[in-house]
Amino acid sequence: MNHRASRRFVGLTVLALALAGCGHSDDGPGGTSLEPQVYTHSTAGSELFVEFAPLIAGERSTFAAHFTRMADYRPVTEGVMDVVLSGGGAPTERFRVRAPRAPGIFAPTVVPRATGERQLMLVLAVGETEARHDLGTVVVYPDQASAAEAGPAPGQAEGEIGYLKEQQWVTEFAVETVEPRSLRDSVAAPATIRASADGSAELVAVSDGLIRSAGRFPALGDTVTRGQTLAVLVPRLGGETDVAGLHANLANAESAATLADSEAARVQRLFDQQAVSARRLEESRAAQQQARAQLTAARARLAGMGGEASGIPIKASIDGVIAYAPVANGAPVAGGDRLFQIVDRREVWVEAQVAEADASRLQTPDGIAFELPGFDDPIEVVVGTNGRLVSRSSVIDPVTRSVPVIFALSAPDPRINLNQKVEARVFTGERRDALSVPTTAVIDDAGQRVVYVMRGGESFSRVPVRLGLRDGDRYEVLEGLKPGDRIVAKGAMQVRLAAATPEAMGHGHAH
Repeated sequence: MNHRASRRFVGLTVLALALAGCGHSDDGPGGTSLEPQVYTHSTAGSELFVEFAPLIAGERSTFAAHFTRMADYRPVTEGVMDVVLSGGGAPTERFRVRAPRAPGIFAPTVVPRATGERQLMLVLAVGETEARHDLGTVVVYPDQASAAEAGPAPGQAEGEIGYLKEQQWVTEFAVETVEPRSLRDSVAAPATIRASADGSAELVAVSDGLIRSAGRFPALGDTVTRGQTLAVLVPRLGGETDVAGLHANLANAESAATLADSEAARVQRLFDQQAVSARRLEESRAAQQQARAQLTAARARLAGMGGEASGIPIKASIDGVIAYAPVANGAPVAGGDRLFQIVDRREVWVEAQVAEADASRLQTPDGIAFELPGFDDPIEVVVGTNGRLVSRSSVIDPVTRSVPVIFALSAPDPRINLNQKVEARVFTGERRDALSVPTTAVIDDAGQRVVYVMRGGESFSRVPVRLGLRDGDRYEVLEGLKPGDRIVAKGAMQVRLAAATPEAMGHGHAH
């Protein structure tokens, strides 16, 4: 008997004695210890890992049936469980327990009557749901000597790493069956999240002056609409001009305008009498218009010294939110200074720089995925679903030696920040069916990629793998696994720790 089987059987012996108070001897003829029967079986809803002593007619065999919910890989905490022996030309025998002995562990005691080959099934009923685990053919022996001579049951796979159900249930753990899937090829590339080409607008001061509110002064995060007046720019006056000087300038302008009106009227009369030329009339009218323009400007300068409604309106050029507002109400600004930035976040762009060496793999890029802190899963842009391909350049940048590829993401999560740098994967457009595993299943073990394969409910093997393309959170497996293998999808690092330091992971079952 190997160490793993010995450890299991110690737990079974303790369980049998505790529950039944008696039972058959664990030793066969000559004191030979009997090997336990160990099975692992899964359905869509539950996984069964069961251990029990060889079945001998008329003698007790206490089962340690571990039931795990496949949905979250946690122990089943309620239900009725039946052990059913059928076939072999003998009546069906059923042994029932109505509740688990401990979370996830049902412990029925089976005392078979008929000997020979029988079909063994364990049935778990929780409410209206029933899970049937057909374990195939088992042998019910007439006595211990026959059981000892038969040896261990065939087909009981053993792994070199032990990791108990009680340990799996209290950690982030899950298994997955390896099977062919449709995978998308992808290439790694740095990317930047930015506003779309027409989704950002900067408003700048057109001249020196003062910024004044036109109602509520805009603040970061405010929603604005196109054409909305955000503030007013009051142009700054040159020289030593003050209010008194502006009044004097206005008076002079009014006087000059009155004089120009009178002169224009006088020249018009003379022209009517054919006393002056048409050119002289045009000159007087031009002087009149110039004087009136200077009068209008003088009035505006005087009003602008304190009037909130006067000045140059600063209007939103797009719908969006205020993303940048470095100025305060009443602050002086210089011509060209940034006043506000408006961003339309209904769509953002993800711009990836694909390396020159990978550019030829970009057939028809159909998506991009990237990870961000605070998000459990990668954020993915899928063309035709939540985004679109904006552009795929055919020119390699001579400086960065890369090709820009831009995707638009519709309705982005508010937690995504513009100008954020991310590591992304651009899907090339190539697809093929292949075996794959989640990225969480792969461990880098001293430079070698490995996964852990479940050989039995509590036994695992370390398996090196050769990986191919990556599709989001999955790797293609080129070598190392076969269809039907059950791999550790979550908790691979815990299994690795159990392999490195088995004494740290506990000893035996906590039955």
